[in-house]
Parts: sequence; C-alpha cells; structure tokens
Amino acid sequence: MAAGALAVVPPPSRRGGESAVLQDVLTHLTRASEQGQEALLSEARIVFRNALNAQDVRIVVHSAGAWRDCLRLEYEESLNEPVEALLDRLEPGACYARAGAFAAASVTASSVALVLDLGDAPNPASRTLRGLCQALHLALGACESRHGNPDKLEAIRVFQRVATRILKSSDLNGIFTKITHEAKARLSADICGIMLMQDDWLTMQRCVGNLAPETAALRMRSGQGVAGRVFATREPCAIEDYVHSDVISRDFHHLARAERVKSALAVPLVSQNEIIGVLEVWRRRPSHFTPQHTAELATLANLASIAIENIRLTDAREAAVKTLEAAHAELQSRYDVITVSAAFQESLTNLLLADGSLIDIAKLGARHLGRPVAIFDRLLETVAFSPADFDLTPHLDEVKALLRKAGDARAAAHDAKGVPFYGQSVVAGAERLGWVALFGPATPSGAVQLALGEICVTVALHKMKERAAARALSGKLGLLFWDMISASESVRLTAYGRIRELGVNLDGELCLIVCAFRSAARKPGERAAVEAEGNWRQATVELPERLPAANRAVRLCTLRDDELVLIAGLRGGQCKQSLADVLRKDIERLVPGVSACLGVSRLIESPEDFPLRYQDARTALAVTRRTGSGVLGFEDIGVAGLLLTLRDGGDFKGFVADKMKAILSEAPAQREALLETLRAYFCENCSQHGTALRLRLHHKTVAYRLEKIERLTGLDLSHHESRVLLDLALRMSDLLS
Repeated sequence: MAAGALAVVPPPSRRGGESAVLQDVLTHLTRASEQGQEALLSEARIVFRNALNAQDVRIVVHSAGAWRDCLRLEYEESLNEPVEALLDRLEPGACYARAGAFAAASVTASSVALVLDLGDAPNPASRTLRGLCQALHLALGACESRHGNPDKLEAIRVFQRVATRILKSSDLNGIFTKITHEAKARLSADICGIMLMQDDWLTMQRCVGNLAPETAALRMRSGQGVAGRVFATREPCAIEDYVHSDVISRDFHHLARAERVKSALAVPLVSQNEIIGVLEVWRRRPSHFTPQHTAELATLANLASIAIENIRLTDAREAAVKTLEAAHAELQSRYDVITVSAAFQESLTNLLLADGSLIDIAKLGARHLGRPVAIFDRLLETVAFSPADFDLTPHLDEVKALLRKAGDARAAAHDAKGVPFYGQSVVAGAERLGWVALFGPATPSGAVQLALGEICVTVALHKMKERAAARALSGKLGLLFWDMISASESVRLTAYGRIRELGVNLDGELCLIVCAFRSAARKPGERAAVEAEGNWRQATVELPERLPAANRAVRLCTLRDDELVLIAGLRGGQCKQSLADVLRKDIERLVPGVSACLGVSRLIESPEDFPLRYQDARTALAVTRRTGSGVLGFEDIGVAGLLLTLRDGGDFKGFVADKMKAILSEAPAQREALLETLRAYFCENCSQHGTALRLRLHHKTVAYRLEKIERLTGLDLSHHESRVLLDLALRMSDLLS
C-alpha cells in the first residue's frame, strides 16, 4: 500500500472501545512498516490524530541535541519554544506532559516523542496513549529490523556495480562518488563521506548528502570524532547518539548539530596493512547499525582501498612508462649527438690527414655549428677565423682581454661588449697551445661543447704536427746552415744548393744576424711574464719553427748553444737597422720575459760571403753585449769591432781586402801613387799641405788623389775613425807584402 493512500484511511471504529482502537492502529502501522520508516511515520500521524481526536499529531526525534520533526530532518525548521519546553519536561523518564493546547508523549526514551495539538480537548486516556506509543515503538523496531537488514543478494549487486566501476574507470573522484552514493543508499544513511590520510590529517575527499559546506572540507587528526577514533583504534565505530556519546571526542558536535546528525558508522580503509582513510555514514533519525551494516560498509571501504591502490599502481605504471620514454628519448638524443659528433670528428680527422690548414678547420667548425669560429695561438694572435664575412676586428681586443683574464680555466663563457662567445683552451699535455672561440649564445648546449672540444683537439694535433714537421725541417736546415758558414768551400756550396732545393729563398739583399738572450729586468715584487710561459730557454728552442712565420723577412734560422743565427732579407730599400729592430720586437714577443740583443752583418753579395758575414755579426753582437745596445750593425762598431776581431784571431787579409781592395785593384803606377800619397798623408798627421811639401807635389794633386781614395774605399777621411781604419789597413798591407 502506498504511503499517500494511507493518509485517507477513515478514522478507526470505537465500537469495541480502546482494544478496538489499538487493534485498528496496529493493523495500519504493521502495513505501513513494510514500506519503510518514512511511510510508517506518515501513517502514524494520521491514525494517531484520528485515534486521539487531536487537531494535529507530529512525531519528533531528539537528534543532534535538539528536537526535530522526523519527516523534515533535512530542513532547518525548528519547533516553537513552548513545544520544545514541553518536550524537555519529558526528561528524564517522563511519559506525558501538557501545556495549554499542546501535549507530549514519549515513544522511546529520550529519542522519539509525540507532539499533540489537542486544542480545547481533554487529555486522552493514559492507557490508550501508552498503547499507541508502544505500538509505534514496536512498529519502528519492526521497520528497522526489516529494512535495516536488506537482502544480501541486493548487497552483492551493489558491490558488483562498484567493482565494475573500479575496473572500468581510472577516475578516482568518480569512483569515490559512486561508492559514497551506494553506501548512502545501501545503509539508508543521510550523509556519506570518504576521508583519506594526507600529511597526518584525515581529509574529506568526497561527501554526499551534507547540508553544511564545512562537512565537505572536513579535516581531523587521529582521535578526533568518529573517523579519528577509527583511525586511532583501527576498528569500526558505531554511534547511536552523536552529541551524547561518551565514546568520541566533542570536536565536531557543532557540525553534528548543523547537520542534525543522530547516529554514525565508520570503518577504516586499509591498504597493505596500513590505514589510509575512513569511510563514514551518518543518519539524522534514531537508528541502530547492525553487524550486517558494518560488514557491508567495510566491504565498500575495501573496494575503495582497492580502487585507490589500483589508481596508484596505474599512476606508478604510467610514471614508469613516462620515465622509460624520457630515458629512451634522452638516450636517443645522446646517441644522435654521438653519431653527429663521430661524423664531425671523422671530417676533422680526414681534413687533418689531407694536410688541411687551421683556416680549413675553422671553416669546417663554423659550417658544422652554424656560428663563427676563431682560432688564436697561445699569445692570442689570430691564426684563423670563419666565416670570412664575420668582422672580428671591433671585438678582437676585448676577446683577447677576456681570454687572457680566464687564466688557467679550460673553458668559460664571456661577453665582449654585447657579443657573447664561449672560449675553450687548446691544450697538449700540460702545455697550452692556444684558444678556440665560438661566437653566439654564451652557454652552448652539450652537443656544441662536444663539437668545440673536438675542434680544440684537432687544432692541437695540427699544431703538434706542424711543430714536428717544422722541427724536422729546422733540424735539417740548421745542419746545412752551419755547413754553409763554417765548412770548406766545396761543402759550403753544396749546402747552399741543398738549402735552396728545400724551398728557402736566398735571393735579393741578405744580411746575417746573430741574436743572444738574457732575462728581462723587472720591478721588485713583480711576477715575470716568463714564469707564466715556462722556462724562456725552452721557449727559445721553438724560435726556429715559429720565427719565420712571425716575420716574413726571416729566410733561415737555427739555434746554436744560446745564440740564434738567422738570414734575413731586406725588402723595398729597407735599412738593416729597421729590419733588426722589428725582428727584435718579434723575438721578445714570442719569448716573453727575455731581452734580446742583435748583431747585424754587412750585406751578403755571394755564397762565399757567409763565413765572413757570420764573423761580422758575431763581432757586432760582442760590441752590443758590452755596450748594452739592443741592435748594432758591423758598420757601426768601427775600431772597437776591429780590435775585437783581432783579439779573436781575425782574418788580416780579409780586413785589408775589405778596406783597400779597390785601391789595390788599380793599375800598378796608379796604385803606387795612391799608396805613396796615403802614407805621406798619415805621416804628416793628415795634413794636405804637409803631404804636398813632403811629396813635392802641387796641393791640388794631393787633394785629387785623396778624393779618389775616398771614392774607392767608401771612407770619409774627414772622420777620425775612418782615417784610423784606413791607416791600419795600409800598415797591414805593407806588412803582408
């Protein structure tokens, strides 16, 4: 029978007295209890109103510390104050109370009561009222027994629906929503919620049926409320009267009153023997949670735990897949980098084997990296850069300054006045051979750094290869050079021809230069640059390979003991002094921390002149060392050079030939006249008048002969040193003849 149909049942017959009334009420209540508690309460209001001849009957429940209408628990309506005061008079143990038109009767102790609007009618018979209350009490118990333990087949269907949702869905929020709705319906609850443990807090994840927003954001610690007790004890917990229970804490009584909660049941969510949360239901009406309720809620909690674990495993699996994909992508990326790097390294190696230059290496690097590349030697001189249209000049000084400032750093990012670049040193063993600069973003990627490192290695190999070749050629040329200036005439000519065959240009105006070294003076406390470059004596060993590239005037050079001997060519009317000054600066730049002194010979006119010009240069160097001058030519040393030459066992015939060759080549009569005039000139203390008187010649004749002597020897007899040299040469000539 439908609940709506029960409302129109006619008043029960009174012919049989109170027994008939009770019998009629029991019949209607029994039928209504089969349809649920709401139908029972609705039917009870009607039959009680008819049976008691009241204007209205309301059934109220004491829930969450207040009396509320059983049929309107979800609304915020409250009873008027006189009725609430009347109901409070039923406690403790009172069965009936009346105040004015209203009366109250207890159905169950302190939980359910009747509120009667009697108007002016007298009090109902106490036996009838007690019988009606007892009948309602029995009917509520029967309804609770019947509907509180629904059939287990329906429970299995509920569990099956939840399990199917878990298997088909990876949406944890959707699964929680399904579980809370099923638990709420299955246990005839008004509110259901799932709470999970997060950072030592039980936090509400999904809640249905709540009235207060605070319930949906509920947080509690272990021991607080019903859920906190479950978490603390690891056991289910059922509460029949929330606000009057001594089992749970009072932390959430205010929320229970806001939700009009009467009873509650909570069970733990367990995963791998650890409690991860709580599943809880609340009822607003008086009720009793049976063991079957607890078992079914625990089953739903287990399904929730399985769902959580399943989602976690799925997430872990997806995370593992993503990690593997990322690792695979990383390995693939590294493999691609290594493949490209290997191809680039192969190209560099092939270029090196094909005798490619540093410019070729810079071009290949710039083309591979798509960025300008510049190569510097260890003194930060630019040896190559690419592409050709890259204008390095405006930034060159700043780039060099930054690389020099980097010191011992192998690689570093820099910014040359708005032009970022990355510099990496070229190193062979413990020796720095130079730098490679890559222009562009200041912090290149790993692939770019790897390519830059390969360029540096190739540059180092190229330099070591050049050094080895230059050292081998320099050693061979050095031996031939010494043969050309110190061996017999036939060997000298053979060495001269072999040197020319090896590609050394010995054409044009040449001079021979000898260079000696000494440590440069420095201020007290100042660190010498030579210490940063290593022992300067070791650096001088490399000069024969490096100097021809640094100064194009140098045709050939070799190192013997501590002296550097070289042949230099004069270009475009260049004087020997300016050539020697430039050469000295180049040497001191290539070997920091040393001071160089040079002796320069006279011009070399033929291959036979090399031994004599070597002596010239050594003589000039000896004077340079003693005078502290930087550069001196043989023509500049005068008598001092002659004295040094004589001291060292100089060639007298060579000296005479050098000074008087032109005079001695004249015809005999003319030669004797010039020599006689020269002897008389020196005997008369260089007086033309005395010479004319001594030879009984006209003074113009003496003057003519002296002018011719100056023209033939290239000496100026008005200079004292020239007169001394010519006087010595004349005396030696007389001695030798």
